Amino acid sequence: MKNTARPLSCMALMVLALAVTSCGSVPPVTTTASVTAPAMRQLATVRVGPSVTETALLSSMPGAQILSFDREGGYAVVSLPAAQQNLQAAGLVSGRLQALDATLVTLEPDLDVAVQSDDEAESMGITTWAGGITTWAGGITTWAGGLSFLAGTNLNGALSYLSQLGIPEAHKLVPELGKGVKVAVLDTGVDLNHALIKSRLDTVSDWDYIGNDAVPQEEQAASGTSSKYGHGTGVAGVILQVAPNATLMTYRVLRPDGSGPLSYVVQAIDRAVTNGAQIINLSLGITTNSSALNTVIARAVEKGVLVVNSSGNTGTAGMVYPGQNVGSTMFPKGSGLIAVGSVGTTLKKSKFSSYAKNMSLTSFGENVLTAFPGTRIVSASGTSFAAPAVSGALALALSTGRAQPTTLSTDLLNSTTPNLDPTYNGGLGTGTLNVYNLVRNYR
Repeated sequence: MKNTARPLSCMALMVLALAVTSCGSVPPVTTTASVTAPAMRQLATVRVGPSVTETALLSSMPGAQILSFDREGGYAVVSLPAAQQNLQAAGLVSGRLQALDATLVTLEPDLDVAVQSDDEAESMGITTWAGGITTWAGGITTWAGGLSFLAGTNLNGALSYLSQLGIPEAHKLVPELGKGVKVAVLDTGVDLNHALIKSRLDTVSDWDYIGNDAVPQEEQAASGTSSKYGHGTGVAGVILQVAPNATLMTYRVLRPDGSGPLSYVVQAIDRAVTNGAQIINLSLGITTNSSALNTVIARAVEKGVLVVNSSGNTGTAGMVYPGQNVGSTMFPKGSGLIAVGSVGTTLKKSKFSSYAKNMSLTSFGENVLTAFPGTRIVSASGTSFAAPAVSGALALALSTGRAQPTTLSTDLLNSTTPNLDPTYNGGLGTGTLNVYNLVRNYR
């Protein structure tokens, strides 16, 4: 993978466009020495009738754990022990399950997730934050307007892409700045003490699925192992630049090496919806379609939650899932599932960005300034940092009180700035995010 560094740091780290794989389709996952990966389990998506209870379902499936249960929606997603490798052993074809008015839809492995091992994957160049931290949440003008913490060249670059996104004008039009809107970030965790982020965290709803506690703090990888440290903090920072007053719900579903079971993502989406998330940011993905993942995302969308997914960093045709499902029968364009690719300030496809005919839109994913653990900032590149700009724009729009989730996705796609890439325009969606064009629909 390609590393980039900035003058004030000798550190660089690779960050993700996550890929969950079927057995043998990508290089093995590198697991940090400090974390023991759970034994392989199976994920069962089950259709349930109106009389089915969680207790009754568990009693019919020995050793099972319910990840998501929605009797009103008529489904459950269940995790089964590794030893139960066939339907009979799992009790899924037994009379007990059938008697519950429950039917198995799919059974799939709970695959581990892994960063793509592509040379053009995401990278961060780390520098030291030297001041100006108190005005981060007050709007982009005050955050990016102080020379106390950015070299002039970095400042000019930041102001350039922020201006192209229409953020300064959008902030003037929407002084709420995302207030009252909850955005769930499913990632490696967040630096909970970062001065630019800590006042915007919903610490009541947060959860760490890796550590199994309520403190989703990013953790360093063990010495000598692969590290994606700072990825979640960077994603959170981008959201808050666009919607400074939004509330972040943080769910740590990935280890420090950027990997984690799909079941954690399923559980976190379910928890986020239950806790009132209006937007879910998934700067991660899988390379195989997953019924369990599709089911919980469909439930979220039906409840008016917008789900934003980065397209992936292979630089080639075809996005990662769930974004690859945009335009499908389950997730037609405008449904609330949004797939985001990356362009540079020339409005041409980033070399690393995956692309596809069914992509929703693009945003800037090259040299994006954002937060990094330890009260630092970074210049980050990758589709993982394009997606949260869209999540922030949606939060800004919702904070007006006039945007409706059922039509907001369509408004988003209709408000973009046309891309200028003659080679890839057919695979870059409707254009590049224009935050001002979006929010002026409501003001």
